[in-house]
Amino acid sequence: MVTNVQKMNAAAQGRLAEYAADPSPSTCLVLVAGKMRKDSKLLKAVAAIGGAAEYKAPRRNEYPRWVIDHFQSRGRTLARDGAEVLVRSAGRDLRRLETEAEKIIAFVGERTTITREDVTSVVAETAPVSVFEFLDAVGARECGRALELLDDLMRGGEEVIGIHAMTVRHLRTLTSVGALLDRGADTGTIMREVGMADWQLRNITPQARRFEPAELSAALRAAADMEARMKSGRGEPRLLFERWLVGLCRSMDGTAHL
Repeated sequence: MVTNVQKMNAAAQGRLAEYAADPSPSTCLVLVAGKMRKDSKLLKAVAAIGGAAEYKAPRRNEYPRWVIDHFQSRGRTLARDGAEVLVRSAGRDLRRLETEAEKIIAFVGERTTITREDVTSVVAETAPVSVFEFLDAVGARECGRALELLDDLMRGGEEVIGIHAMTVRHLRTLTSVGALLDRGADTGTIMREVGMADWQLRNITPQARRFEPAELSAALRAAADMEARMKSGRGEPRLLFERWLVGLCRSMDGTAHL
């Protein structure tokens, strides 16, 4: 198995293309590439002998559908809300989603209809803290819970700079959704403009309403300053992030939900 084939230079890929024309009958050669040009000589050579296959990860809003289809392939039925809970709890790692699905199937036994409660009973106790749980706590302005989840994430190996980037992205989404809501945009328009599924929008809309535009603008400016301080060594990253987080969660009246 050869991985990262897309990083090979043209000459190396050319030699593999020549090999594909007359491969060894006693060897199975698997070439794995993150992305290949459609006009690649190597890709065309492999496709010519029927050996090319493309595996695309679902888009962000397609994961619940993937979960539902997976359960159907195992002879089970799972409603959309149960699939959404599983995705939010286990994250968007297909291998992990498949593993959690097998646990749920084992939990329900011979029963073919699986409920949201079944998913919660199994996954809530086994799945690690998801960064999306943390973002939801931030969006709810629940400072105490956000700090607890931050600690869990870091114990699980997450880096502050990565969590910071995800949080900033979340705030930008809240800003966009809030602006569209203020203009009276309907659900379809918001979904299209922000690139969200309906279930994602249902979750994030109340979060967007909890912040004033000026608060989000100030938080994003502070986040940029904090990132500069992190990268220049002017302060311990986690402490900087936690202080910023408390300020973000604090209400307009100066109180924070600890």
